[in-house]
Amino acid sequence: MAQGNFRLACASSISIAVALMAAPAMAQDSNADEAGLEEIVVTAQRREQSLQDVPMAISAVSGETLRDAGAIGIDGLANLVPSLATVSNNQPLAQSYRIRGLGTDPNIPTFEPSVALFIDGVYLPRTGLGVEDLVDIARIEVLKGPQSTLYGKNATAGVISVVSARPSDEFGGSVEASLSNIEGGRNATAMRFAGSLTGPLSDHVRVRLTGVYYDAGASFRNLAPGAEQANEVKRYALRGQAEFDLSDAVTLNLTAARSEVLDSNGINPDLYRGVAPEPSFVLDNNAALNALFGVTACPDNNPSNRIICTTDPNRSNSSFDMASATITADLGMATLTSITAWSQYESGLLATDIDQVSLPLFTFRDTQKGDSFSQEVRLVSPTGDTFEWLVGGYYLDTSFERGDRGQTPMFEVQAAAPRFSIPGAPSPLIVYGQNGDKGFLDSRASSKYFALFGQATYRFSDMFALTGGLRWQTETKKASINNRATFTPNPNLPAGHPLAGVNFLTAVLVPAATFPAGVRINGALPEVKDDNVTWNVIANFTPNDDTLIYASFARGTKSGGHNIGFGNAVPAQRGFGAEKVDNWELGGKFDLADRRARLAVSLFRSDYTNYQNAGFVGLQYLVNNADKVRVTGMEAEGTFRLADGLTMNLGGAYIDAKFRQYTGGACWFGRAPNANPTPTGVFTSCDLSGSQLPLAPKWRMTGALQYEHQLSVGELYARTDLNWQSKANVNSASLDPRHVQKAFALVNARMGMRFDNGLDLAFWASNLFDKTIVQQSGVLSFFGTTSGYQSFLGAPRQVGVTARFGF
Repeated sequence: MAQGNFRLACASSISIAVALMAAPAMAQDSNADEAGLEEIVVTAQRREQSLQDVPMAISAVSGETLRDAGAIGIDGLANLVPSLATVSNNQPLAQSYRIRGLGTDPNIPTFEPSVALFIDGVYLPRTGLGVEDLVDIARIEVLKGPQSTLYGKNATAGVISVVSARPSDEFGGSVEASLSNIEGGRNATAMRFAGSLTGPLSDHVRVRLTGVYYDAGASFRNLAPGAEQANEVKRYALRGQAEFDLSDAVTLNLTAARSEVLDSNGINPDLYRGVAPEPSFVLDNNAALNALFGVTACPDNNPSNRIICTTDPNRSNSSFDMASATITADLGMATLTSITAWSQYESGLLATDIDQVSLPLFTFRDTQKGDSFSQEVRLVSPTGDTFEWLVGGYYLDTSFERGDRGQTPMFEVQAAAPRFSIPGAPSPLIVYGQNGDKGFLDSRASSKYFALFGQATYRFSDMFALTGGLRWQTETKKASINNRATFTPNPNLPAGHPLAGVNFLTAVLVPAATFPAGVRINGALPEVKDDNVTWNVIANFTPNDDTLIYASFARGTKSGGHNIGFGNAVPAQRGFGAEKVDNWELGGKFDLADRRARLAVSLFRSDYTNYQNAGFVGLQYLVNNADKVRVTGMEAEGTFRLADGLTMNLGGAYIDAKFRQYTGGACWFGRAPNANPTPTGVFTSCDLSGSQLPLAPKWRMTGALQYEHQLSVGELYARTDLNWQSKANVNSASLDPRHVQKAFALVNARMGMRFDNGLDLAFWASNLFDKTIVQQSGVLSFFGTTSGYQSFLGAPRQVGVTARFGF
């Protein structure tokens, strides 16, 4: 049997085993365990409550369920929550999350996320930070819809709250090792090692240490002779906690964490190079130039087979550090919580073949770094009283820099550039540039945010309660940009010619009006200051202990901001406005069949005004405002204990997310502009009104079946997970009709044994049937033609084994 067929047979057998093991369990229903489903405790409303008692749409996934499903990152979590999706592209920080079809593009570092990410109560300004290796997790809560009252800044689509396991009074820990095979354009081996240790240092001090290391080989095959292979990753994460009992009523938790993606040939797209007479095709197949620079034309033009041609794959790296101090004090009439946190991150991307045609045209270097300091204080009354209340304050100070303060060129012209005219230039004598020309970026942004918030619940009776919340917030944002370019006078033009300084870099980095006096754009952007009030009201009805019905309204906002990337827009044109959302929701939560079935359903409508959206214009992603966006839909999630040891999870979401009015949308290449620019859409001119939002399938469904059976030596278990979604346009900038990802289903499967001695041995497969999924598509980086594009692909099939020992 061929090696590939053998791997497929092994992987398929895991899924078949799940069905075979589940079948006899169905027949055992009459002898099913009488115990109901375990209660899930969440802190979505900043207090500990049973999930079924919280009148809002929440998905809560325990650390045990994450392990059972093999979910080691937020990507894995998205397979379990039907309203959650992830989007990632060209570097580790470029990852964002979407809830109910809404989210932000990961390419724009100052485009603040609509889905707010919290780790142990600490807000992270970039959602791609420190969450790709989930170890020692107590649970993850996904709060759907606007959460601007209790969570404030940038929670207009929802919240992901990661809650780590706390230090224990008892000594314990675990060690884990995984070995797997990734079946991409070339087979790659992946290894993962993780461990944790916890216990007391004294009667009043406890600690917890956690670490993980992941190493995956290159899964893209590079056909360029002598070049390195692509799409590998090496990363690690470390986390330490120390918890002190300062008194019987006061606890201090100190946490420090570091994660790093090591420099490697990380994330490269697969390409479609177009057809003649496109410039990208000509460059890639010009025999004379290929011979001159020692490269060969790429024989592969399939954008989804993970086979590429590049003389030098993209290299990337990133690091993230965080420290926090959390004080919890029981004051009797209320609990005081204070969270002080600091974080910083850095990232780098090097693409010496950014033009993606192998010829030496341009080098691209992108350096980013940011830091944040936050302080939150809140008082929370005891849970269960007739009148419950909480009050708090929050301060956040962030800063961001891109471009190495202009010291290192972001763009550098290479030797082949003088041989090609710029398409659309005033003269064919104007070429991409002269060897050694450079483009520099120095952009900076800062924000200071402060809020006061409160929420109160009054129980009129055992069956009816009313909740209201209010938040006042103010934010001031400052930014500056310094784009500049150097050039060698064009030898094709007479000396002193007014266009002698025009090359590709001067054209896209600075306005033409600066020639010939100076080749730069420099200055502070207009300050953004937003003061507003958000609020919510919730009515919930509890006719019995097993039923909760609720109706709610929430007002949310997100501040405006600045576009500070490269490009030739002048400072006055680089702002975008604040976003506002009104959300109506009707939902219910039900415990059924003696609490062996749990069901949550919700109907919702969200109306966004000045929805912040991104368009790809002039080699960069820019944010402007869509006048009106409406999202309507319904969700349902259920957990069912079908028999002793057999549990089923089902979830589904229908989401209709549309631009109701958006005349300032980006035009896909080849589409003629059909709208006048709006005041906040000066860069673009296509009408996208009536279109479904990008990366927003109308239907999404998840399902899981898990079987556990006790044997004399331990517990045998098997699990299969299904994630299905309908078609969606994966071009986040312009809704290019070529970039529609068809409906697909992903299946993961796992089978193993938990031995009584603490050993857990599992065989597993992710993306069992090896579906090729396009996460995001866009034009080729430097040749925005009507036919060339690039695709960032989801993970291929991976088959492996994991051994875990707990003590």
